[in-house]
Amino acid sequence: MLPGHEQGKSLGSTKEETGLTVTGVTGHAGSFDYVSRSGLRTRQFTFAVTVGATGPVTLTEHDESAWADRGELPAVSDETRALLAG
Repeated sequence: MLPGHEQGKSLGSTKEETGLTVTGVTGHAGSFDYVSRSGLRTRQFTFAVTVGATGPVTLTEHDESAWADRGELPAVSDETRALLAG
């Protein structure tokens, strides 16, 4: 969630951006800072959630998605890999 961003709006963004309906937030997985493609410093907050169904995934703002085992992650940034490793 973005600072000042209401939880309902963030959950709605998940639905809009992926087609998945979040049914519960189970925890804060972590956060990290990075420089976006447009050159802006950005902080990504990541939460563990449950969803009503795991598909179909319909992306509107991302290039691809994948369900992956933590031990068999596809190509991801070092920050994302560290966050998922726990």
